[in-house]
Amino acid sequence: MDIEEFLDRELADLGLGTEKTEKPEKSIELPQFKGDIEPSSLFDSIRNDLSKGNLDEAEKSYLQLWHLLMQQKLKWDKGVYNQLSVLSKQFSSALSQASNEMKRKTSSIYDLINRARRLLKEGKKEVAFKTYAEVQEMSNSIPNIFFEEKKVIRDQIMGFYKEISNTTDSSLISKVNGLLQEINQLLDRITNSIKSSDFANARSNYNRCIELYNQIPEGFIRSKNSAGMKLLEIYKTLSISTEISDLQRQLGQNVQLQGVVSSAPRVYPAKRYIPKRISRVRRIKETKRPIISKSPGKKEPLSRELLVKRKRDHAKRNIKKGFYNEAWKNIEEALEIDPKDVESKALKAKIKTLQ
Repeated sequence: MDIEEFLDRELADLGLGTEKTEKPEKSIELPQFKGDIEPSSLFDSIRNDLSKGNLDEAEKSYLQLWHLLMQQKLKWDKGVYNQLSVLSKQFSSALSQASNEMKRKTSSIYDLINRARRLLKEGKKEVAFKTYAEVQEMSNSIPNIFFEEKKVIRDQIMGFYKEISNTTDSSLISKVNGLLQEINQLLDRITNSIKSSDFANARSNYNRCIELYNQIPEGFIRSKNSAGMKLLEIYKTLSISTEISDLQRQLGQNVQLQGVVSSAPRVYPAKRYIPKRISRVRRIKETKRPIISKSPGKKEPLSRELLVKRKRDHAKRNIKKGFYNEAWKNIEEALEIDPKDVESKALKAKIKTLQ
């Protein structure tokens, strides 16, 4: 892409358009050679590259022809001499034309860099990056035979790139600092919400905090890790509170269901009619049955529900006293008896927050 086309497209709306100039022809006009000469394939290849502007390729072949002459030492070789004599003049003409083109491109590169610097100060980083890519491409199109000139151009381009990089880095650092500041503010709000048992707001701010945390790019692990440690503790607290809420909701549903069942009217089976004679015989048989007395030293085993309730009561008393390890053991024993006991699960979750 030509510099004028690039500037017209990117900078026209900013009032920084460039003046149109006619593009020079890519081919190079070579002077006609006269005299008795037998061109070789190498000679023709050099002339062809020169006419197309491929100076780097022409230089390689030209040096090969010189190498052939050096191999002759002082032995006269009219053919090689005449070819080099003609090519040296044509090389001079081609270099003169290529030099003018190189100077034109160099001027365009400097002009484009200066304009992009002004845009960079205005915060238009996207145009600056496009400019950098364009001048880099233009620099690469200059033949390597202009080594000294290309070095100066590359230094200018690298200086421009450093300006873009510094501006971009400063912008990135500023953005990350803004994210960290917002995250810390949200962390304070979450902490206050937890203290006031406002878990709905705490969860909402936690989700927002995670979104901002994920926007911090690589290279800021120190700041990111510091915020991450605080987020981890908040995650633990909110996770346990959510678990307790779910268990309490399940417990409330079970209690409500039990109330419905207990309030339902009892249905008694209908009495069967038993003839008096059969009834009298049955009573006689029952009176003859031996009465088995319960041994006074043995107690009937407690029901599973009663055992679980006792374990829960022990746990509650230990919690009030601050004996959380003992309370934990009580709840573990209760859940071994009845793993589905919702109230025991709720107490277990509560102990987690207290330990």
